[in-house]
Formats: sequence, structure tokens, C-alpha cells
Amino acid sequence: MKTRVKIVVVTENPGIACWPCADYDFQKELDRVLNPVYAKNADIDFDVCVYTELSQAQKDYPEDKEKYQGVLVLLMTCWKQIDAFYCNQAADGIPAIVADVPFCGTGSALCVASKLIRENNLPVPLLSTLNYNEIADAVHLFSVLHKLQQTKILIVTNKDYPGNQALCDTWGCTCVYRGAKDLLDRYAAADMTQAQTVAQKWIDEADGVYEPTREDIIESARLYLAIKALMEECGADAVTVDCLNLSYEGGYGNNIHMYPCLSHYQMLREGITAVCEADLQSTIASLIANFVTGKPGYVSDPVLDTSADQIIYAHCVACPNVFGPNDPRVCRHYIRSHAEDRKGASVQVIFPAGEPLTTIQVDAVTGTVHSSVSVGNVGLEEACRSKLAASANTQALLYNWDYAWHRITVFGDYRKQFLHLFKMKNLHILEEDKM
Repeated sequence: MKTRVKIVVVTENPGIACWPCADYDFQKELDRVLNPVYAKNADIDFDVCVYTELSQAQKDYPEDKEKYQGVLVLLMTCWKQIDAFYCNQAADGIPAIVADVPFCGTGSALCVASKLIRENNLPVPLLSTLNYNEIADAVHLFSVLHKLQQTKILIVTNKDYPGNQALCDTWGCTCVYRGAKDLLDRYAAADMTQAQTVAQKWIDEADGVYEPTREDIIESARLYLAIKALMEECGADAVTVDCLNLSYEGGYGNNIHMYPCLSHYQMLREGITAVCEADLQSTIASLIANFVTGKPGYVSDPVLDTSADQIIYAHCVACPNVFGPNDPRVCRHYIRSHAEDRKGASVQVIFPAGEPLTTIQVDAVTGTVHSSVSVGNVGLEEACRSKLAASANTQALLYNWDYAWHRITVFGDYRKQFLHLFKMKNLHILEEDKM
């Protein structure tokens, strides 16, 4: 179902002295605001309503609650209390964003909306910017939240994760669980010829193959076909596999170690969210990253080096299409063994330097974010295969790291968008690179 958003334009009646001025040409500036909003949000249907009185918003709201997934309030004059109305409703009504059009509604933004949101801890992002692309980016978050509510995640595990329901309740996703036997049955049924074709494709696309044998890579291809088949049967949009526990603790039986690293690598290249270790919070964070940016999230176990003020994002699953699946830029990458036990097959990506990075993690109550800039790759054999090095405020990170090891990194500066999203979910926000 397509996302539907109402744009409420708050204006003054003709002939009245006000900000910005009496008889202001609202439509001319409104067109300038809405052009990027429409251009950047083709997946959203919009309705625009011009209100001059609070009673108009109050009258329409009951019907609007059944119709819209979000409301953007554009302040183009002051003191109408319409912004306050939508802010107060947002906690259990329509998600709202309030945007001041500077020199038009600034008095209300600063003296009404800001104070109200702060003192009542309301889940409403507040913008005041002459770069209307920032308003367009914020509006896109309505679509992100709506997509999450329509997302089903397959979790392949033999264990119970009782904390997962709270995550689903917060973010609106649903989960379906399958065990190792379900995956092994699909693995056994996978077409060997198709698996060999997939394996050869991976070999041809890689810049080199080191430890894994051809049989290891074919095994990974069969696992890819098995996971895809299981996802299709379950109607799942994303997947996370309890890879380490199933391999290390005999979950597959007969001392079988099967790592989905190359399967996840392929799905990420296809625009499908795939995450290791049955980690639901990282899966949801990866979905958020993908929905916000259109790029794959890189899940990692970060390492800090305060002597160089660098953070190293390390893992055995990485996607070479860091700028998105349709971007022609593809990183060099190699097929390697899984680093911790030197078995199976994984991928080592050589990431580009000089790129801004944004890193997040979420749970049911907290949203975490930090920023960095890529500086290169670490080639040590220790730990995971891919190791993206980046400059960051590592001293702050060292003391602020609060929960979970995994973080999800995307290429680009999306800090504002993630902060707005966390605000809309009324999360405790931790900017972990700030002292």
C-alpha cells in the first residue's frame, strides 16, 4: 500500500498585517517548497490543504487519522496554534513533522512548537531551513516508517529471542521463525546446476579467490538458493540467520559449518536486507538504513584505535555496492574464508577513502548515531575479513558506547534524517560521538 501524506499549509487571511506581510503571495513560495518534496518522494501520494483557522484542522482530523500515514505542517504565518494541535496529536495519532518556512512562520516555530515539543517530549521533528531539500528528506521518513510496518523478517534460528517482540512492537515489523532443519531441507533440494552457475558468477565478479575451494563457494551458492526459497515460502522481505550459533554449537548436526556470508553479499547487491547472527535489531537498523538512503547497510563489529582517532568497522559480510545497487561504482572485493575459524567462504570488500559515513543502531527504546569519514582499509588477518577504517571522535565513542556491539554503517551523511526518524519514534537519542 502506497504511503499517503497530508500537507497542511498554515497561512493568514487576506488583508491582515502579519508575518511575512499582508497579502503575501503564499502560493509562489509554497511551490518552491513543494517542488523538491514531490521530486524526492515519488512513492508518496500527497494532499495539500490550506488552513487559516485551527477549527479547520480540528474538524478534518478524525477522518484524516484513517487516511494518512503522516502530516507535514508548513508554517507560513504565525500564531494560529495549528502547529501545536498536530504536535499534541502526534503521540497516538498521525505522525507529524513541523517545518517553518523562514521569515514566514518563525515566531510560532520558536515560541510555540519548539517549547511544546521539548517540554512534553513529543515525537515531532521541527525544521527551520531555507534548503527545502531538507524538508523533502524529512517527508521521506513517513514512507520509511510505513514500509517498516509492511516488512516481514525471516529469522533462522534454533533459539528463542524473547526480546524480539518489543523491537517489533516499536518498529511495526513482523517476524517469522524457522529452524536449521527447515534451511537444511531447502539446501538439500537446491538445484546443483543453478548453484554452480551462481558460484561461477561470484568467482568471475571477484577480484580474486584465496582460501575457499570451488566446493566451498558452491556450498555458499546452494545456501543462497535455500535461503531465497525459504524467504519466498514465508513471504519474507528480509532475513537474518543465526550463523555462528548454528555452526559453532552443532545446530546443523554432523559438524556442518555453513556460513551465509556470500548469500547475504548477493542479497545486499540485489537490494535485499540480509544480516548475520539472528540479530533482529541490526536487521531493523539495516532496513531503516536502506529505506532512508537507498544504500545497503554494512553491519560490523567496530574496533577503536584512539591513537589514530580511527574506528575500524569489521565483519565477514559486506556489500561492494556501497553507493547503492544501481550505482555503477563497485568496490574491489575478494572471496575469502570465514575469518574466525578459517572455514567456508565470505567476502572481503576494499572500501573507498574520503567518503562521509553515518552509523546507527536501534532497539525498542534507543536510537544511536555517529559520523565518520572513511580513510581506507585495514589488512590485518586478525578478526573479520572486511575492515573499513574511518576517522571519528573515538574518545567520545569509547566512553559513550552503551549497548550492543554491532553497528550499521552507510556511505553518505544522513545524520539529520536518522535523528528526525528517531525523534518520530520518540526514542532516547544517543549521539555517541559527542562528549
